[in-house]
Amino acid sequence: MIANSIISKKYHKFEKWGGDNMSSLQEKFTSANSRLNNELNYIIQAFINFYGKKHRDYIVSVLQDLKIIWYEDIKFKEGSEISDYIVSSLSEDQINAYLKKYNKKCFSQSAYIDEIDVLVLPLSYDITHIIHEINHKVSSHILSLEPLKIISGVCTSVEKDIGVIQENSDLNEAINQKMTLEILDELRKLGLEIQYSTSWQENMFPLINLFYESFKEILKDTYISGDIVSFIKIIGAENYSEFSQRIFMKGFRLKRSLIKGEIPIITEEDVKEIESIVTFMQNFTCEAKTSEDKRKI
Repeated sequence: MIANSIISKKYHKFEKWGGDNMSSLQEKFTSANSRLNNELNYIIQAFINFYGKKHRDYIVSVLQDLKIIWYEDIKFKEGSEISDYIVSSLSEDQINAYLKKYNKKCFSQSAYIDEIDVLVLPLSYDITHIIHEINHKVSSHILSLEPLKIISGVCTSVEKDIGVIQENSDLNEAINQKMTLEILDELRKLGLEIQYSTSWQENMFPLINLFYESFKEILKDTYISGDIVSFIKIIGAENYSEFSQRIFMKGFRLKRSLIKGEIPIITEEDVKEIESIVTFMQNFTCEAKTSEDKRKI
């Protein structure tokens, strides 16, 4: 068993906080932090059950020391500061340094900030968001900090002169959410009462269902290892390039609809178009395996 004391229970407040707001945040922090402490062993076991026992040591090492900023997931009042809505066991100096360096929006929604290894989690204890972000932490592999180079699942982030350029972010978010739901199922099997919440990524599920089910085990190993090159080699570089480009365009259209308040629509034709590329991937994988088996004879 992993020790239940691995998340600090110490509370750091800002001088700005006072009165009812400070008291409310402290109560919510105490409740959320205590619950995560109590459930962390189950969460670690659920990740092991999902990814496989062969990855146990890696998962335990990644999840045994969590740095968390909790945020109050309510609508911000006009004129308020981000510091009025966040709380953490991290030091005030650390928090202030992060607030100076990063966009304040980073700390007003669920996130995992790879380069500082910090989880931003909701004080409402939305378990779907929590597992989603923890899975980002598990799948994050920093290749370089200066310049920044990160592999997170199937998403690559590279720092350029114009900023950090991400590739396959929407695809990675959709895959990560499918994994999240399966990890939540593992938590439920372990006896925890789970209340699922929906997310925008689920609108993309029809586009990636066949891809995910066809290559789930390879994707799991890729998320743990960060070896995206080998994954692409298995399914074919040209296949993957075409697939990821189509997903990007359809994901862009889908998110634009959501921003406009429109109902996002994935057509049957969209799904057929994507799945035809996945079929090429399946054939490529089978042919490669057949060739390799023949060489072994």
